[in-house]
Order: sequence, then C-alpha cells, then structure tokens
Amino acid sequence: MRDSWFRRATRMEQTNRSEQGQTPANPLRPAGTTHSLSDPYKRQAFIAVAVIVVTMPVVLGLIYSGMPNAGSGMAAGMGGVGDPVAHGRMIYESTCAVCHGSDAEGMPRLGKPLRNSPFVQGASEAELHKLIVEGRPTTDPANTTHAEMPPRGNKNLDDHQINDVVAYLRSIQDPNQPVASVEAWNIEMPDLAAITAAASSGDASSDNESEAGTAAGDAGGTDTVGHQLFVAACSACHGVDGAGMEGLGKPLTTSEFVASKTDKELMDFVKVGRPIWDAANTTGVDMPPKGGNPALTDEQLTEIITYIRSIQ
Repeated sequence: MRDSWFRRATRMEQTNRSEQGQTPANPLRPAGTTHSLSDPYKRQAFIAVAVIVVTMPVVLGLIYSGMPNAGSGMAAGMGGVGDPVAHGRMIYESTCAVCHGSDAEGMPRLGKPLRNSPFVQGASEAELHKLIVEGRPTTDPANTTHAEMPPRGNKNLDDHQINDVVAYLRSIQDPNQPVASVEAWNIEMPDLAAITAAASSGDASSDNESEAGTAAGDAGGTDTVGHQLFVAACSACHGVDGAGMEGLGKPLTTSEFVASKTDKELMDFVKVGRPIWDAANTTGVDMPPKGGNPALTDEQLTEIITYIRSIQ
C-alpha cells in the first residue's frame, strides 16, 4: 500500500513539472544536482583529438625522413649516399680495378698506379673528372702504356658516380709516403718506318737481331720485314717468337683463332684489338688496336700477318 502511494506521488510530481516546463526529476540522481546532457569528459576528448590531428603530420614526416627510400637502398649497401669515398671504392673495384689493380697499384702494360700517384696528386677534381669522362685513347701522346682507357670506365658511369670515384682516389693518396713510380708504364715505341726500311734493304741492325731471338723457321727469320715489325709491335705480349707469354698474350704458333681467319679478317681484328671488356678476352689483358702502334700501315700489318702465318 505504501509503495503504491509513493509511485502515485512521484507520477503526479513529474506531471506537474512537465506542465511547468521543468525537466522531470531523476529519482536516481542525488538531490541538489543539476541534470546535463553533456559528457563531462567530452571537452578533454576534443582537445586530445585536436592535438593528435595537429601533431600527426609532423610525426609521420619524421618517421618517413628516417626511412631509406627506393633509390637509396643500393647506395646504402655501398657505403651510403652520404659516404662518397666508400661508394667510389665500390665503383672503382667493379670498373677500374681490371686495369689499375684491386689495390690501385697498377697492372703491367695496362693501367698505371693510382695509389700515391703523382698524376692524381697534381690534378684537380675537375681534371680527374674530365679524364674519366673522356678516357685516354692510344693516340693520346699522354698515353704512355699504349693501352686504351675507355670513356666513363666503359660502363657509362654518370657524373655522380665519377665524382665518388675521384673522392676515393683522393682518399688513397698519402702525403707521408713516396709517390709511386710509373717508369714501367712509360713504354717506348719503336720507329716502325726505320725498321721496315732496314729490313727491306737487308740492313737490319745487329741490335734488332739479338732482340728478336731465335727465328721460327726460314720464312719467319730475323731477316724478314714481318718478323722485325712483329718484334716491335707484338712481342711484348706474344713473345719474340710468337710462342706467347704467360699472363699476357696467347701463343700464336698454335692459335686455332689465327688458323680460322683469312688475312683480311686478321688485319681487321688487329686494327680493332681486343679490350679487356670484350667477352672473348680470356686473358684479362688489353690488346690495343694495332698492338698500341697506331702508326702501323696496312702494308706493315700485311708483313706481320705473313710472318704469323709462317710460324704456324
């Protein structure tokens, strides 16, 4: 009975409040408190969201800047974009070492020493860059090895890569050490015209005969123009008798390559040579055009080929 009376009283009070435009009292809310539809934490939530929205781009930017991009992956493995010396060393080892040696101390009759090199130490960065870009053909008077230096390392190195190679070359110069000697790379070329004239007249000097060594048969004797020219142009790698030299030129006396070619094909081959980057070059030693003697005429090359035929 008492509960029924309490419920009726509560409904009447709510009805009166509604008629007066008041919000019905919540029997579960403590007396004296005001009713509000607002969440007391809503303001803090809005502030937190605003902070996240404002700071998120900055945070993402910092994260992105610390991540390697697609183009830097290879460079990172080669010392990183910020380490031109390490990057330059990697390029040198894959491009230049075949002629100048993995330790940059030079290869006989090919590339000169670059470690503690008087040339590198005396040239500016711009001059070194220009040399690598242009290379050094056998016709260049400064090419004393008579082996071609191909432009851009024969691998189409871009300017940034060349700059890194130059940085590496600079790093291997020690001012406290003596400069490397390049005497072994200053190869004197013989006077081919004089040799031809002397051999043709039968007046070849005794010095030339002693240098030529034992002839390989009558047709290939030291009294022939072809043999004298062969000694002057080809013997440094193939030997004075054409039997080859270990680590340099292959033997020509037993060469199947020579036997399979016509005289014209051999002449064309000698004119072009066989650089170290040619897949058919199995010695790893550059064969320069015309044996590094650009002055050789077709008539002189014909004499050399005749001699090579005679020793097979």
